Amino acid sequence: MRTILSIQGGMASGKTTLARALEDAYPELHVYYENPYPIVQKRKELGLDIHTEDGFVENQRLFIQAEIERFRHFPDGHIILDRGPEDLEFYTLHYPQIHGHDWDMESRLKTELEALRTCRSDQILYLQALDHLLQERRDADQERSRQSFEQHHPLWALEENWYKQFPVYSIDTTAKTPEQVRQTAVQLLAFGKFI
Repeated sequence: MRTILSIQGGMASGKTTLARALEDAYPELHVYYENPYPIVQKRKELGLDIHTEDGFVENQRLFIQAEIERFRHFPDGHIILDRGPEDLEFYTLHYPQIHGHDWDMESRLKTELEALRTCRSDQILYLQALDHLLQERRDADQERSRQSFEQHHPLWALEENWYKQFPVYSIDTTAKTPEQVRQTAVQLLAFGKFI
């Protein structure tokens, strides 16, 4: 038996910080962190241009296949994801639209998206923050370059509404310290019988 929680939200909203805090507090949890770099490297090796329809389709196919494979190998127990399959589905469907393309991802990746939708999380924690605060956090982050911050920013307005179709708990991190976010998350997860 396994239960999967994904932590979602815009870049610099505190997903990884919260995942690490929960991992430290509950060593029995299985925590998996977002790591796009192997796929990004493979994309470079294949010479895929994600600004073209075919390049974007092949890139997303690689990401979706990797996510499905990751799900197949999760152990039993409580699992926490720093991002997760819902984020990948959203990005696949909406990234082209935001950039003015009418690419039909539902048709082009029909089989892959159907398989990805079998890998949904049982619960989602969605971290919210004001735009200017996300920008400040991004600028202060010395660990990661976050070069794609501006590129992803237009998606966030759509993303928050899109997540409402799922079993989601939202946390506004704007005026909270990382510890207060952790405490709020623990209360919500206890209420949802995740921990």
